[in-house]
Amino acid sequence: MAFSLMAGYDRINVVGDLDPVAAVRDREIGERMRDYPRMVPAGSPDFGHAVQVGNVWRIGCLGSDDPAGARYGLASTLRRAVAEREVTDPEVAGAMLRAADRLDPEEGEQLAKDEWELGDRRYRVIRVEHFTLLGDRVMEPPRPTDTEPVQDARLLRGHPIDPMAPAGPWEAQLRLNLAGWTPVPPDAPQTVRLEARHAVRTHPGVVLLPPTFVVVEIDGDSWRPLTGGDGPEEARGNLARHFTELLPRLREFEGVPPAPEELAEWAEMRARIEATTGYDFTVLGRRFRIVRVSRMLRVGRDGPEGPRPSDQERYGLPDLV
Repeated sequence: MAFSLMAGYDRINVVGDLDPVAAVRDREIGERMRDYPRMVPAGSPDFGHAVQVGNVWRIGCLGSDDPAGARYGLASTLRRAVAEREVTDPEVAGAMLRAADRLDPEEGEQLAKDEWELGDRRYRVIRVEHFTLLGDRVMEPPRPTDTEPVQDARLLRGHPIDPMAPAGPWEAQLRLNLAGWTPVPPDAPQTVRLEARHAVRTHPGVVLLPPTFVVVEIDGDSWRPLTGGDGPEEARGNLARHFTELLPRLREFEGVPPAPEELAEWAEMRARIEATTGYDFTVLGRRFRIVRVSRMLRVGRDGPEGPRPSDQERYGLPDLV
């Protein structure tokens, strides 16, 4: 069947009379753009899949490090849709299972296909860019309106991809700034730079997605990311568990089990981190900061941007021969 194109992909629906919560969030964007005027990349892109039903696109799931991982996630979604009887047409259900078997085969290589039309649904592997705002050598912290997402909202399952959703003037300005932005390091291969410029032309629209958060350790002028989460407090909790759960296992894996005094210090570290408040804190002489990582999805005439040709090679695991 024919699927509709994305209406308003290259427009921004600026609304003067936003609801009170949206108005506060829009003012926050303006304040942060003034205080943190630079945009910088914040890690590798995120991959997942989206689904179109009628003229509506929604995110199916995010959280994969590379396009291949997103295809495995799509296979899981297709199998779950059949198992939970979301699809009643047996022919469509069969097509979904056959597609899943190609994306996640028991034997052989995965079929590197990023778009599937199955019944009245169109599935596509998508690419999400990460960035943060930077001030005077300081990255943007969480905003006052940032909250912990509910469990069902993690990985953005079901989140709408709607470029025509009402936007305030400051969100509009940020999206305009991002429209021509190509977060590619200067030493990147020419192919990567060309792909980034091509994406600006083919997918000129920008949709902002809910943020994630990263905890970095500050040591002089260096910033070292340690862990993160979908909300500021989840990121803090993951940092606390980093010392009592991840570090001991890592040392065991390396064949150098931690000494009792190290375990005691890490336990104290966890307790003190859990007792902290705010986004910038020091514990046992070590300084940490919770950083807000914004997410953007490019959209074009035919919907959200899919993986770029070089993405699998750049972000996928190397082949072990």
